[in-house]
Amino acid sequence: MKKFIARTAVFLAAVVMTASAAVSCSDKEEADEHDHHDHNLVEEIPEDVNIKLDETPYGGQFSKLLPEEYDTPIGVDRDPRYLSDEEAAKLADYFYAISEKKPEYLEKALHPDYLKTILEKTGTDSAQSYVDIEYDLIKQFTETDYSFDFVLVDDMVTDEDILKGYNSTVRSALPDAKITGVKAFMINCTYKAKPEDGGSYSLKERLGDYITLCVYTVDGEPYILF
Repeated sequence: MKKFIARTAVFLAAVVMTASAAVSCSDKEEADEHDHHDHNLVEEIPEDVNIKLDETPYGGQFSKLLPEEYDTPIGVDRDPRYLSDEEAAKLADYFYAISEKKPEYLEKALHPDYLKTILEKTGTDSAQSYVDIEYDLIKQFTETDYSFDFVLVDDMVTDEDILKGYNSTVRSALPDAKITGVKAFMINCTYKAKPEDGGSYSLKERLGDYITLCVYTVDGEPYILF
């Protein structure tokens, strides 16, 4: 599982190790299969067993946050008990910023002080440069120009070491912020090729692994951390 970061060398070194395992012909199949969420649901439960929905783990329920129903540029599919509409919208902003090279959406998704820290650490001179670099990095795996059309939040990360790492990063970038929530997720995206060929493809299959992103709440508002 990898953190989705802007440093070109680090990103490529982490992803190339597993990218060869991706089979391009299975891209569309995974995107289609996701609508059923079979890999997230608990095993079949006997009819005489009563389990309340709020007692099931992540993946017991899925709901789509759609642009026509909420102010998001692309759709998000997630378990709404663990990821609110407002939090999901920030994920949509982040991925839309990259695939459409629109820095204003990156600035919506990231806390301004965190974005400043990321640009400084990566030697990137602007948010526009950041999204341009990220777009080109992903294009090496899609092997085509692309446009994200859905964010698929498949699971939560429960590894305490990973979460501590995220907390440390936030505290470094936002030492005086009031942080009231930190949640990490395993994320896939579907994308359409440019020019469009009628297909919807899986980014996870191209990268060989999930993207791991964190949604954290600072001063009452959610932001993306990676």
